[in-house]
Amino acid sequence: MRSISMLAVAAAMFLGGCDNLVFSETPWFSAKDAVGARAVRAGWWMEDKLDCRVDPAAPSTAWPDCTNFVLAPADWTGVLWASDGTEQMLAGGDPMIAQYQFQTSQDAAAPSQNAYLYFGVAALKRDADGRALALRYWPTLCGPPRRDRPAAVTRHPWPGLRVKREGGCVAGDVHTLRKAVDRSGALESDTPTLLWLREWRPGDQSEADWLAAQGIRTH
Repeated sequence: MRSISMLAVAAAMFLGGCDNLVFSETPWFSAKDAVGARAVRAGWWMEDKLDCRVDPAAPSTAWPDCTNFVLAPADWTGVLWASDGTEQMLAGGDPMIAQYQFQTSQDAAAPSQNAYLYFGVAALKRDADGRALALRYWPTLCGPPRRDRPAAVTRHPWPGLRVKREGGCVAGDVHTLRKAVDRSGALESDTPTLLWLREWRPGDQSEADWLAAQGIRTH
């Protein structure tokens, strides 16, 4: 089995040459906006893959290599910190928005030493307490991708977004950002889905070990 991280996906897209993404140099959300275990059920989550079968009764350490998994800690407040001190946050709303802080290089899409990137996170299914059991997530785009160069900045940015000369685009306010999240999510695209598998139980990899392996912490 192996773990996945939306942060890794975001970094690959943003720093790997995709210019059609909304970013900001200061965060739109703070800890007071964060939602964690009260919005997303704690425990093991896995990427929805038809070609990977997992026995939920087996300990997590015995799951096959095809299992791309994420652990939502029981006490998660909605904020995580990476080993370099950057912050990852899940903000409330419908859909929820994941905010990822990056320390970027001068040749990145947005040549700033500090930037924030955004993903829409929609709950496709909830339990009786309203906690998500299935999640779809997608990057927040500046507008519909170009047919000739999908990674390039769109020719038709969503209303209220300002395209930057060096790549990417910025929103003038959080309402504009949320509208861009909604519009990006409505595009026909192959976006990942995560499914809740079960709660953590004795015999699994510990929450502390899993977090350490990802290079993240909750406090």
